[in-house]
Amino acid sequence: MSKGNKVIGTGGELLMHQLVAQGVEYAFTNTGSAEAGFFDAFLTVPGVQPILCLSEPLVLAAADGYAKAAKKTSFVNVHLAAGTRQGSGQLFNANFDGTPMVVTAALRDNGSFGDHNTLGASAGFAQMNVVQDVTKQRWEVTDPAGIPMATRRAFKSAGTMPTGPVYVAYSSPALDAKNVEGVIRPGLPLETPTAAADRTLQRIHDALLNAENPLLLVGPDVHAAGAQREILELSENYSLPTAVGFFDYGAFPMAHPNYIGMIDVIPNDGYDVILTVGYRQNTRAGASDDRFNAELIIALGHDPNMIGSTYAVDIGVLGNVKHTVAGINNLWRPGDANQKNIQERRHSLAKQAKERAEKYALEKIKRAGDTPIHPNYLGLVMAETLAEGTVFVSENFRAADHMMPLGYDDKDWSMVRTFGGSLGFGLGAAIGAQLGSPDRPTTLSIGDGSVMYGPSGFWTMARYGLPILTVVWNNQQYQTVRTNFAAWGGNMKDQNRYPETFLGDPEIDFVLLAKAQGIDGARVEDPKDLGPALKRGNEVQAAGEPYLLDVRIANVGAGSDQAWYMNHKVSAKA
Repeated sequence: MSKGNKVIGTGGELLMHQLVAQGVEYAFTNTGSAEAGFFDAFLTVPGVQPILCLSEPLVLAAADGYAKAAKKTSFVNVHLAAGTRQGSGQLFNANFDGTPMVVTAALRDNGSFGDHNTLGASAGFAQMNVVQDVTKQRWEVTDPAGIPMATRRAFKSAGTMPTGPVYVAYSSPALDAKNVEGVIRPGLPLETPTAAADRTLQRIHDALLNAENPLLLVGPDVHAAGAQREILELSENYSLPTAVGFFDYGAFPMAHPNYIGMIDVIPNDGYDVILTVGYRQNTRAGASDDRFNAELIIALGHDPNMIGSTYAVDIGVLGNVKHTVAGINNLWRPGDANQKNIQERRHSLAKQAKERAEKYALEKIKRAGDTPIHPNYLGLVMAETLAEGTVFVSENFRAADHMMPLGYDDKDWSMVRTFGGSLGFGLGAAIGAQLGSPDRPTTLSIGDGSVMYGPSGFWTMARYGLPILTVVWNNQQYQTVRTNFAAWGGNMKDQNRYPETFLGDPEIDFVLLAKAQGIDGARVEDPKDLGPALKRGNEVQAAGEPYLLDVRIANVGAGSDQAWYMNHKVSAKA
């Protein structure tokens, strides 16, 4: 294959041959007539299975979830400029996370003869303008002979660190063209440096060995590099208190004694050495976190834009984190564990982990009779009831993700989520995650508000027989927004009225919503019914079918006692 295979066919067939060469299993898509040349190729070039989602946001989210679960670059096809725009919220998420994706669409002329065409870019603008701030690279292809090369280049770029989504628009005439000759060869990601220089590794080792109050901060690059074993060994060797990034639960085993929580909520204990590995900071607003004011700050990662940007670093290493962490571990000697500071931290961390486990056990007992069901109780019962090795897809910022058995072992759960914050990720991501990890059970944990950003995702689950267990945390609220409004204060806080955060009146029947699309489910209101309902979900999932549980949970936090909204009935004014 190094010399390539010559192929003659339509432009769409050349594209399909290139996808086969790239090892693409699934084409996540929402069909469009402008891409007819591509879809026709499914009938002549075997090897790629289309996965139909009924809106572009679901298509992009499904590809994102697949890439995260399968640890490989995903492929997407959406419909022209308009379809690209419709999926831009989830393309934003993928770009924020650095998800390797090749996103494609057809392209209509807006200059040669046309300047006002349905679903196309306006005259004077390129289709590239739609995605320029949410993609790593982007191209337009008008010559059908260039389709294989441009596609190969896209896969190379998407999978090369720093990874991210790339975009290719093929003109419809190029996809439709016949008797086109092309050379097919796969585009492979570029290799990254193997490890930091020896003197840098020694400096990091010495700093960690002698630190009095260190912090290890782990981010998503660890999973991307397959460096879980190395990061666990690093944390244990030096007895490092280990935190994770913004809602990045699962970046480090939750039950491990060294785990201390999410960086946004742990106290600032005056760290003297901070080592971040694959951490992608989330600034949101305001100045850099004052935690990053240590005597020595070390950062290892795959993306130069995530190292030394919002906070300065004293040692920064760009490259595959797996190799650099392994290099640090190679300098460790068994006798180093005898140092007093390391022993003291080991005992302190073990005590803290025991207290956390006891706290969770007491919380479960305390909340067992709460009606509506307390979200912590739902999380704890899910953690002990759902299947081992669950792929846990979460779109729920106010749930109990921090209580789940996420970790590195095969029996532990693994998490798939986005950190970009654009709602509509969950349903599509669960579809992609199940396809990307077909031998593992997938559970979607999603808020009631998030479901409604992509409810047709249930149809795709049913069509392809994806045994996804969906748990809807139903409190009839945009709870994250309401609690943020309360923190902001103002009249909303004083009057305990939070405009347009209440999702009742009418109440959404999620069981009926799923059933209308071919998925069975049940409503759960009594905490005594929760365990049996989750076990039933396990059984249906194990039998190879999707299932939904609509769990009525309590509101928590400021404003939890109100269901006010600005009522307006047009019919009453007629």
